[in-house]
Amino acid sequence: MPLGTDPERWQTFRGERLVVAVARTVTSTVRVLDVLRPVLRDDPRVHLVFAFDPTSAFNDGVHALLRSVGARVLPWHQFARTDPDLIVTATENADLTTAHHTCPVLVLPHGVGFHKVVPDSRSDRDRLAGIVPDALLRSGRARLAISHPDQAAQLAAAHPATAGRTLLVGDPCYDALLGGRALRATYRAALGIADGRRLIMISSTWGDRSVLGQDPALPARLLAELPLDDYAVALVTHPNITSAHGAYALRSHLGSAHAAGLLTIPPTAGWQATLLAADLLIGDHGSVTFYGAALGTPLLLGAFSDDEAVAGTPMAELGRIAPRLQRDTPLRPQVERALGLGPGPADDTTERLRKVGESAFAAPGRALARLRTAVYDLLHLPEPENGAPLPLHAPEPPVPQDRPEATTACYVHTSLVEDPSGSAGCSGFTLASGSRGSARPRRSAGSPGSSGASDPSVPWPDEGAAGWLGPWEMVGPRIAVERLPASVDAFSPPSAAPSAVDTGTPLGDALDGPFRHLSCADDEGDRQWPESASVLVRRTTAGTAVAADRWIDDTFARYPGCFLAAATVTGRGCRVGLRDGRTVEVSATGTQHEAAVLAAVVYACVRARRPLAGFATLALGDRTEDVEIRPARRASQPRPDGLTR
Repeated sequence: MPLGTDPERWQTFRGERLVVAVARTVTSTVRVLDVLRPVLRDDPRVHLVFAFDPTSAFNDGVHALLRSVGARVLPWHQFARTDPDLIVTATENADLTTAHHTCPVLVLPHGVGFHKVVPDSRSDRDRLAGIVPDALLRSGRARLAISHPDQAAQLAAAHPATAGRTLLVGDPCYDALLGGRALRATYRAALGIADGRRLIMISSTWGDRSVLGQDPALPARLLAELPLDDYAVALVTHPNITSAHGAYALRSHLGSAHAAGLLTIPPTAGWQATLLAADLLIGDHGSVTFYGAALGTPLLLGAFSDDEAVAGTPMAELGRIAPRLQRDTPLRPQVERALGLGPGPADDTTERLRKVGESAFAAPGRALARLRTAVYDLLHLPEPENGAPLPLHAPEPPVPQDRPEATTACYVHTSLVEDPSGSAGCSGFTLASGSRGSARPRRSAGSPGSSGASDPSVPWPDEGAAGWLGPWEMVGPRIAVERLPASVDAFSPPSAAPSAVDTGTPLGDALDGPFRHLSCADDEGDRQWPESASVLVRRTTAGTAVAADRWIDDTFARYPGCFLAAATVTGRGCRVGLRDGRTVEVSATGTQHEAAVLAAVVYACVRARRPLAGFATLALGDRTEDVEIRPARRASQPRPDGLTR
């Protein structure tokens, strides 16, 4: 309804009831916004305005949030002069007893149940989260929405004045999560998570006992240990963190992790969809962790405040069952074990946690309908007869804040492992998946490109020339590649060593790796990386081989420490030049065309002292495809006849 002097003169909708939603923190405001629009949809009989209570220490961002959704905001000093028919809030701390209001107050939970002890803003003591002040309970006006009948008994035992003042509603947020499970692929696409990558979601509540309170470097440490082609990491923080410290400070604290590709999800929207997209949740005693457990998402506790979890509640049981992340040991083995990737029998912990989570929610799928009935009963209005049925909205796709650029400075771990066909070395060949029935023969010793060749940079002879042997064999090395962002290298555990992706038998000597090199794009903004890189990659595609070769020569001149330079050439794969003058063209038979990855194959062959010619199998995470290396001549090199190309 219009606000101010004589509001009835200006209104378009002749409403019969006034609902005032009290907004005090971002968290509580989001909960009210999520449910009131569907509950009151298609009903012009009800006017809805918001009253902003600025008294919370975590009020930063509330007014901006209300304005962003177009809510009509009532200044707090005018709230006492209104005459609402119902007050709805998801905060228990607003002072709703000093005004003359006599209407009922519906208090929605802004988390899961009543499982947490929090500091009392009115005293130096702790209190049970979700309980309104005693004065409001004694007035008889308060109605506490609960998600399970057991919560009524819990509240009555802790605060007898709540007896008879609870309304069994269910949990609209949990219902939305259930409805969004079928959209998991959509949510992963919105986050840019390609097939084959696993999404690790970190959820941190606020306070010094939360995940970030206990280990602010956890996002960076995860990114330092988990290969970026196999994993993505997303962070969801409680709105109180940003409200207390500011988004600028939070981003500063996470600077290296952001540079390494950390996906930060806005605290007001997107966390539900991110949770549905996640393969593993690292959480604490916050409600997001509990929702994840109820959905059956594999869980590790990065922190858990046993003192804040109320004994006998499902959250306390979750803290007892869920495995704890050990911060003083490497993280990757723990993540892989939680995902069921490591050795050993299957664990039933995730299923046990799912049952604990489900035990906190009654009547799943019916929360909005129950809430609408409760609201209209309190308003003494019949529910809309001709309105559309209640929507069954799934969470909106997530939109990461400041979506990170592609990580272009990486430490690359490579190793050569035995091909299942029984032979190894870049002098062997394997049938390319894109050229069925066209396997190449193996060269004889002493032929160009073989182990005995005096100049492996000489192009291959034409098919049928001397030096070719039959029968045709399909052999070759498997080269495992893992990439880790350079910006978080300082967060790597000292004992962590690169592991081969392939499970085959390692090749016979130390020359086959593992190797480690720094690879970087030529236009990387943090100049420490290209100045130190062994491999430099041209960010833009070269139109011709000549243009690529000129860039390679210029790169070697500009960066004396560069050992290998690579550029993608339109229609010709990747062109790789070595400082000693050798040049090769590398192409993959599948979808992997990234120059940094193809250059890593060449780097591994050079370090393993393998000739730069033939086929190999690239293993990038759990994906493999065939790669062909073809010797070439750089445009600046003289031809045998003395001419330059």
